[in-house]
Amino acid sequence: MMNLILLIVALFIAYKVYENINKFGCKCENCGKNIKCDDEFCIHCGAPNKHKEAYMDNGQKQNSNFNYEEPEQEKVHYNYYEVVDDLDGVIVSLMAKVAKDNGIVSKNEAKYISQRYLELARLTHKTTDVIDVYEEIFNREKDRKDNIKEIANKLKDLDESAKAYVLKVLTELSGIDGENEILKEIKEAMKFEMKATNSYYEILNSKPTDNWDTIRHNYRELVKQYHYDKLASKNLPKDMLTYAGQRLKEINEAYDSLKNLKEK
Repeated sequence: MMNLILLIVALFIAYKVYENINKFGCKCENCGKNIKCDDEFCIHCGAPNKHKEAYMDNGQKQNSNFNYEEPEQEKVHYNYYEVVDDLDGVIVSLMAKVAKDNGIVSKNEAKYISQRYLELARLTHKTTDVIDVYEEIFNREKDRKDNIKEIANKLKDLDESAKAYVLKVLTELSGIDGENEILKEIKEAMKFEMKATNSYYEILNSKPTDNWDTIRHNYRELVKQYHYDKLASKNLPKDMLTYAGQRLKEINEAYDSLKNLKEK
């Protein structure tokens, strides 16, 4: 009897080892390094994982971490006129103007915007039914430039940390396809002033209670992470390098501002 139990345990362990090897045993076709078979991108070079689809077809789809399934709940009908003046509606309106500033909405911009739609719905405790309204707002606002200040002014009374979140989203979006003049206009209308608020510390992965040595250390680590030469050597897509450059500019601005305030 004891031998039978030991045999069952051994078989179970062997199965788990095999399952783990199968899951982690893929190689990136771009850099050749080992990656998880169900990862969407290579964690070493950022290239798309071409093994993922085949891995999913082998019965692993239910284990994917990249598919968000909303809990079952009653369908909610959201009205355009109710949402457009909410915080999420205002942000979507501004995203539309930033994305269309150079004439077109690129595929990478559209992907980023769809991710923000989910984030905004969750932040405002709405169901994903609201995304249809977001799309309507986006399409109505993307070609209008006459009301940028009017919409951005709706955010002028937000606290600085909330304004910093909005600017972070818009800055990331504008960084996908390059510089964006509309962003400057939005920033002025929101009356967002670069102060030593939580936004600076958040950018530097720090807290207001951290000493200067900690802030400087975090700053240097971020510079290493987003440095162009380091990322360029990994053959990452151009839009990722552009975004990294924008982030590095933001990191340097936050560090210099805190440093200047410290020296006053």
